[in-house]
Amino acid sequence: MDQRKASHRKAVAWTALGVAAFFGAPVVAVLAGPGSEKAAGVAGFVGLLLCVRRAMVLWDVDKRVFDHRHPPFLLIITAVISALAAASTAAAQQTIFNVPTADVLDKGKLYLETDWLWRPSDPAFASGSILRGVYGLGGNLEAGVNFAGIVRPGRSTPVAVPNVKWQPLKTEAFSLTTGVFGQFFLRGARDGTPSVMGYAHAAVKLPIGTRLTAGAWWASSGFAGPGVEKGGLFGLEQPITPNVTLAADWYTGHNGLGFASPGVIVTAGCWVLYISYSFKNGNSKGSGILLEFGFNMP
Repeated sequence: MDQRKASHRKAVAWTALGVAAFFGAPVVAVLAGPGSEKAAGVAGFVGLLLCVRRAMVLWDVDKRVFDHRHPPFLLIITAVISALAAASTAAAQQTIFNVPTADVLDKGKLYLETDWLWRPSDPAFASGSILRGVYGLGGNLEAGVNFAGIVRPGRSTPVAVPNVKWQPLKTEAFSLTTGVFGQFFLRGARDGTPSVMGYAHAAVKLPIGTRLTAGAWWASSGFAGPGVEKGGLFGLEQPITPNVTLAADWYTGHNGLGFASPGVIVTAGCWVLYISYSFKNGNSKGSGILLEFGFNMP
């Protein structure tokens, strides 16, 4: 018990250090003089990312929040969103890197994307691709499909992943988002049985332009692992210029979704480039360079 308390105290200290680094960046920029704003912003972003992730590991976020012996956080979020849905009038999904964003395509808009992951090991120099299409349906609703499972070298397991994302609440500063993915093996039952993953998250945009996202996810057997999986999802987006954003996202857990991915997002007209290094939770051999190319149809 004493060891657990010590771990929690360290988690609080790391969190405080990360927050201090992030919000101290503007102060450092003022003291350093004109021209230092971008460098200070990058340093504050990296400091927050590293410190908060360390704090979550020390705090044992999976067991404390998402284990069945603790408060059912996923059910709480889902209940809140369901209540808002009942009171309201009723885009493949867009992601930060892996975690769905708090953005929904406008009605009639189309977004296309291809994703590539290069891993130096496990197996050596393997690469996989995802083809993604998203269409805005209106009413804060988007739907699409992902085609994935193409891996070289090794045996590919092609899958189709239809999905839908909905925002029952969206303002300039705050949004609630929920969605669901289905996974279907294109070669049939010899590769696997259909599975599903659902999530819900809240996002808040700070006055300095930073957007923070936090929520939870649940997946049936076969989607992220051989059994039922669940955990938290988190995102951080920090614009540096109108065309460059520093970002990071994280799925908790040791499973097929369990990656922490910091990187940069660059836009040029209708094109979007995502560059990240994805760290596999608990298995450094599964880490790799993630590149995503997106195109917004005008």
